[in-house]
Amino acid sequence: MAADNTGPTAEDALAKAREVYGPPQLAKPKCPEAQTPGELVVCALPQDDSDFRVNPTSTTDPRSAQALDDGIPRAPDVAGDGIFKGPGTMSGGCFLNKCPPPPAYIVDFSKLPEPPPGSDADRMARGEIPGP
Repeated sequence: MAADNTGPTAEDALAKAREVYGPPQLAKPKCPEAQTPGELVVCALPQDDSDFRVNPTSTTDPRSAQALDDGIPRAPDVAGDGIFKGPGTMSGGCFLNKCPPPPAYIVDFSKLPEPPPGSDADRMARGEIPGP
């Protein structure tokens, strides 16, 4: 039993999408005919280019150099670029309190392999030679 598809087809949906989201359909200009054989005639209707312009930095970022270049004097940023501007912190030094001790490393000696017989480690373990 064949299904009866009476709804729109994929081609209909694509055509509608091109119509809605595609480039605007501009009226074709009346171009004059070529005056001489081999002459190319290029013509187009005037178009508002504001649709293709991006807002300038002075309007999108009020703190940009372009927006601030309006002749009004402003106080300089004494911190300057590249200087930390967050809340004050203390790093790298233990000034008021003693620094914490270094971390204690936990070593499970039962997981270490036995030293090879006759090696310095074996002889130190048996007390035959002094340790380093």
